[in-house]
Amino acid sequence: MAKQTTKRCHWVSQSYLRAFAADPDARQKIWRLSKTEGEAELKPIGKVAVKFHLYSPKRTDGSRDDSLEKTLSELESWLGSQVWTDVCTDFPDLGWEPLRKLVALVVATTYLRNPLQFETTKAIHRQLVDFYSSGPGLPTAIEHKGRVRPIDVSSWPAYRDADEEDLKLHWNAEVAKAHWIAEILLKMRWAIMFSDEPVFVTSDNPAAILHPSLKFRGLNNRQTMVMFPLSPMRMLLLDHRYSEPDARYYPLKCDPASMNGLIWREANEHMFSSRHPDIVCAEMLADAERMGFA
Repeated sequence: MAKQTTKRCHWVSQSYLRAFAADPDARQKIWRLSKTEGEAELKPIGKVAVKFHLYSPKRTDGSRDDSLEKTLSELESWLGSQVWTDVCTDFPDLGWEPLRKLVALVVATTYLRNPLQFETTKAIHRQLVDFYSSGPGLPTAIEHKGRVRPIDVSSWPAYRDADEEDLKLHWNAEVAKAHWIAEILLKMRWAIMFSDEPVFVTSDNPAAILHPSLKFRGLNNRQTMVMFPLSPMRMLLLDHRYSEPDARYYPLKCDPASMNGLIWREANEHMFSSRHPDIVCAEMLADAERMGFA
């Protein structure tokens, strides 16, 4: 019998989303709100943030490669551990290197495995193919620091003619190398905003990379900030403000609406919440009115 491959691929881990469950005892359902259509829905966690064969692209022989899905499952097993529960509900030492590495890898992988990044991969491919196809030809050498280095262009036809499955295979390989982003996150300043009540939401793009310009300027940009909701009572904040204390917890002393609004803005399409989204949206609207934006 042929080996069965994973068909339903969740780009936001179900183990992660269970912390935001609307039924905290069973942890099976979550509130979902679309940016563009319909009313808020109470959905089974297994039926949100999911696509068929997202991490199991076809090989040239027609079989599917789901090695990345299995690798992701190994990482997700940590999200069901007591260590992750402590991160979401307690006050573990954020300066403890093993814990910091675990959280950084979860955030980095969650960011890269999002379908939005696959769309970026496809867009870059189209731009490169259009650019070099419209020019006089491919460069055969490049000069760097006074030294001319030859370029092997033998793989160009395969790259130029890559289809959806080929590009997915390439993207999956990049997701598997998320450690390079985790290493950048490890060097940032870490803080967690905590609340005694479940107030924070998450989304189908929970690793939000923010910049005052409202554009992506890179993780190493000194004004870049990363927000990642850990649970309804914990929001991870990473930045480059090294003059401020690292590995600290700060009680939430303001309305959570501003942070929830940023997470909602960065969502692909859906907000996920343990509270009814009507309540969350009312808070965000009231916050916008106080700030003079509504």
